[in-house]
Amino acid sequence: MFLTKKRVYADAAAATPLSRRARRELLRLLPLYGNAGALHHEAVEAKKELEQARKIIAESIGAHSDEIIFTASGTEGNNLALQGLLRPILLAGTKAHAITIVIEHQSVLEPLRQLKREGLEVTEVGVDSQGLVFPNAVIDAIRPETTLISVQLVNSEVGTIEPVRDIAKGLRRGGHKIYVHTDASQAPLWVDINVEKLGVDMMTLDGQKVLGPKGIGVLYIRRGTPVESILWGGKQEQGLRGGTENTPQAGSFAVALADAQHGVEKRIKKMTATRDFLWSEIKRQLPDAILNGATGEARVANNLNVSVPGLEADMATVSMDALGVAVSTRSACNIGSEEPSHVIKALGVPKELAGTAIRITLLPDATRSDMRRIANALFETAERYKTS
Repeated sequence: MFLTKKRVYADAAAATPLSRRARRELLRLLPLYGNAGALHHEAVEAKKELEQARKIIAESIGAHSDEIIFTASGTEGNNLALQGLLRPILLAGTKAHAITIVIEHQSVLEPLRQLKREGLEVTEVGVDSQGLVFPNAVIDAIRPETTLISVQLVNSEVGTIEPVRDIAKGLRRGGHKIYVHTDASQAPLWVDINVEKLGVDMMTLDGQKVLGPKGIGVLYIRRGTPVESILWGGKQEQGLRGGTENTPQAGSFAVALADAQHGVEKRIKKMTATRDFLWSEIKRQLPDAILNGATGEARVANNLNVSVPGLEADMATVSMDALGVAVSTRSACNIGSEEPSHVIKALGVPKELAGTAIRITLLPDATRSDMRRIANALFETAERYKTS
């Protein structure tokens, strides 16, 4: 049993611990209690730190400071992007159409489905067996009334890196005046998220996915993009997000994001080797194990999504936790659903395997020793609970 050993945390797609620098910055800023919207000394100090955080985040993604809107989460950022752009069009009585993909996070799919009840037309484009959407399939779905395309940069379950840049290029080549949003919450540690290179008009980020704090996120909104507030009560964040800004969280997130985008290529190389070692260890002990999702460069470096035929995923997760290894089955936002993951189903995974998918997402400091622990825990679990 592994209970006497240090635990291995392999659920980074759900949440990450604070990095040392992010923790230090949070502790430095926690004594700031002034409201950044006031005029006295305490408020000015808080405002100064808030704007410094905004500047750091903007520089980290190649944006301007006035294009950075602080939110409380990635979910809020997605809702602000989608509802803030589309609902005013619908309220004006104008037809609007949005395009997304079938494996998007629920914080994109659900707002679009709500707006659909208010008159929005929505197309959910399918993906291939690796979870990749073809850019031409997105472009082909465009209608005269298409206003927005929202495609995630990295899928949180199977780690597929979607061709957001190619989609944006296709729009420009075709002369389409359509706004592009990407949920890049899973990306900063593993993908270059420079907004000019990606060609996006809006991008969602989440502090807890990048070794930063929970309860803070960012929506990048390119200058000139017509987004209106969905949370009223104050004029903070350029009138787009009422409520007192959380300066300590913002500062901590800024440090974490800057660190995440520094040395991405080196981190990818190291993590890819570590992850591939884990997969080789799993296959050595469990030859019938199946990899769900993309392979090679199309898969984010820290992700494995594994099915072991006959091993129910929820049981495996509980068993591995008892053995000192934290993994998951799907996005934490969907835990509790009795239905198989919509992502796994969209990949065309056979029905008998749909409930066997185990998500393993590694932290940047994961070691080969950790990989052996994970593989051993999965093997022991399969030995105990595999039904066939």
